[in-house]
Amino acid sequence: MNEFWKDEPTISSELEDVGSLIHDAIDRSHSFVRQLLSAQVKTNGKMLRPALVLIGSRLGDPARRDGAKKIASVLEMIHMASLVHDDIIDDARTRRGLPTLYAQAGAKQAVLAGDYLLSRAMALVGGREGDLEASTVSNAFSRLCESELDQDAGQGDFTISANTYMRRIAGKTASLFALSSYAGAAVAKADACAQRKMHRIGYLMGMAFQIQDDILDYDGHAEKLGKEPGRDILNGIPTLPLLAALKKEKVLPVEEQLLHQITAKQKISKRDAAKAVKRVVQLGGLQEAKGIAGKYADRATHDIRSLGHDEVERILLWVFDRLSGRRT
Repeated sequence: MNEFWKDEPTISSELEDVGSLIHDAIDRSHSFVRQLLSAQVKTNGKMLRPALVLIGSRLGDPARRDGAKKIASVLEMIHMASLVHDDIIDDARTRRGLPTLYAQAGAKQAVLAGDYLLSRAMALVGGREGDLEASTVSNAFSRLCESELDQDAGQGDFTISANTYMRRIAGKTASLFALSSYAGAAVAKADACAQRKMHRIGYLMGMAFQIQDDILDYDGHAEKLGKEPGRDILNGIPTLPLLAALKKEKVLPVEEQLLHQITAKQKISKRDAAKAVKRVVQLGGLQEAKGIAGKYADRATHDIRSLGHDEVERILLWVFDRLSGRRT
């Protein structure tokens, strides 16, 4: 049973079905690829995106649940592939406290394994499922790739604006959350208003989730995160807590602008990253980021309460409550 969903046994059970579909897709591959990806499938985290598909499907025809599970497996495989590629770009040796595929097999094989996951995922999307067009899935995936490319191209540039950061996370994270929430409702042929509302809820949840995730790089527990805080700074990735702190620091005398001095360096050391983490906290960067994440969460909560479906409202609000207090 997925630990995150233990208090929602119905969702947990359906996620096991989704996991089985993913395993089936992997099991049909060459033995070498299967061996590479088997551990990746077993350590698939909270499975938030497929869960959103399943939750959204409750707004429509119950007879279409199997279609929703298939789409849920597709979106989770796309997400898994993006994580494999992220680990290569970030030179990440662990994820959730376990060795990454990149650490175990090297960059070349990890890239190919991630690409294989994507190909298997897209092979499962054919034409139309309920009201969901295959092009909608491919367009969201294209946007995810564009945002990843933009972030990678700007690696080490800490001078970006908060708007640029928001645009990046909208494509990298919120687009897949929005698609997941919408897809479940669309596959189950819920009414058009509910489909649009679920898309917006997913987007708002994704924005809040990614900002919260970026906050954890400054505020999380290292032993539970599976990595030391400050990893984003080391990898040259500017996130909202840092950008907020840099803006506040700019009004100080030049000699007191520690973050500007650190981020201007050609190569940032672990010691520099640790200093930067402390400085971001001191300047209130975390609080500002939390406030912005809270605004997205408030807007999502408002839309969730207007769905008019007690079960879906309850589960989505429960998810928000769990995520807002997480430190892993």
